[in-house]
Order: sequence, then structure tokens, then C-alpha cells
Amino acid sequence: MYRFFENRNFEENTNLSEDNLHHLKNVIRIEDGEEFQVVFKDGIFAFEIEDNKIIKKYEIKNSNESPIRLSLFFGILKGNKNEDVLKHATEIGVSDFYPVSMDRSISDISKKFEKKKERFQKVVEAAAKQSKRDIIPIVHNLVKTDDIKKFEKDIVICYEDENKIELGDIIKDLSNDIALVIGPEGGLSEREISLFKDEYKVGLGRRILRAETASIVAAFYIIHGKECLDG
Repeated sequence: MYRFFENRNFEENTNLSEDNLHHLKNVIRIEDGEEFQVVFKDGIFAFEIEDNKIIKKYEIKNSNESPIRLSLFFGILKGNKNEDVLKHATEIGVSDFYPVSMDRSISDISKKFEKKKERFQKVVEAAAKQSKRDIIPIVHNLVKTDDIKKFEKDIVICYEDENKIELGDIIKDLSNDIALVIGPEGGLSEREISLFKDEYKVGLGRRILRAETASIVAAFYIIHGKECLDG
């Protein structure tokens, strides 16, 4: 079942934005009697089209959102790899994203970030629709590694040279408000690792993962693991 987002309260107003109407009629070509869902600020509702009119069917009470609030701080990557991270991590349940300019980031997008951010947010929105999220995660402004410690969250650093502590060893100790930090293609520098001397540093197994793979694997492991522990 298709899901769309409207940036307003419902208030029994079944009119949809031009973008959503275009997508319904011209992209997916929804048929009469076929249900679709719309997320409003004050609720989620199921609709169908009858004789070219949008008809409300019922309110959806169940939530698809996780109680685990995981913010992904990911080192800027080359090419379309950033979009791969945003898309798949949104599907997994990541709450919001912080692109990070790190010491070993090869790609410098600081001068064109506003345009990139707009594109990133569209990627996240499309993934939120596809995965039936109840929210559209936010892509925040570009930050630097040194800024991460300012956030009052449990900070988890995935570090390829950590061979003693793995994610499974710390899951039970984490709160439900977590900052996951993943480096760029070249990994985290020694300077950056020293910044997080008092934070959780974990490995992701014996094999070295690509940066985009590490983001997806670690985010899923944390969210799923915490959900299982919390019942």
C-alpha cells in the first residue's frame, strides 16, 4: 500500500498537495477502490479514490516508528554513496542524519551543500514513503567531527581497528537516544579517535566493511537489538 506525507493537520480535509496528486494519478496510476495512506501532522489515514474523489476510509492507529532514536553521523562519501546511506538507513529506522566533514573525507561538498542537502532530503522522503515510515527523517546541516561531542546522546564509534569490543557487547548498556558515528572511505583519523576516548568504540567483525555498508549494518544492529531487548 502506498504512503504519502502532507505537511499539515488533517481536519477532515481530503485535498492533497499537487505533488502527491501527480504521483497518485500519473506515476503509480492508482485505480478506483485501491487504498493508499497519508501521514498528516495529527494522524495517519487510509483513503481510496471513488469517481475521481478522494474518500477517507479509516484512521491508522499502529505506529511503524521505533522507540529507539538513532542519529546517524556519517563521514561524507564520494559520488552517490551518500544517497545510498540515506536511503537504506531511512528504511531501517534511523531518526535523523548529520553529514560530517571528517579529516579523511575525500569529497568536499561544503560549498555546494545547500543544493546537496535539498537532494538528500528528497532521497530520504522517497525512502520514508517506500518503507512506510510515520515520519520523514531530517537531514541536518553539515557538521565537523569535533561538533559531535556536543550532542547529549550515547555516542557509538564504529572503528575498524577495535578488535576487543563489538556492538553486541554494548547494546544492553545503551539508552534509547544514540549517536552512531561512521567514518568516510579512509576511516577515522587518530586525532578523531582521540576525541572520543571516553565514548563507546566498537568493531563490526573480522572483515573490513565499506563505509556505506558499515552505516547500514551498524544502524540495523543497534535498532533491532535494542527493540528486541526492550520487548
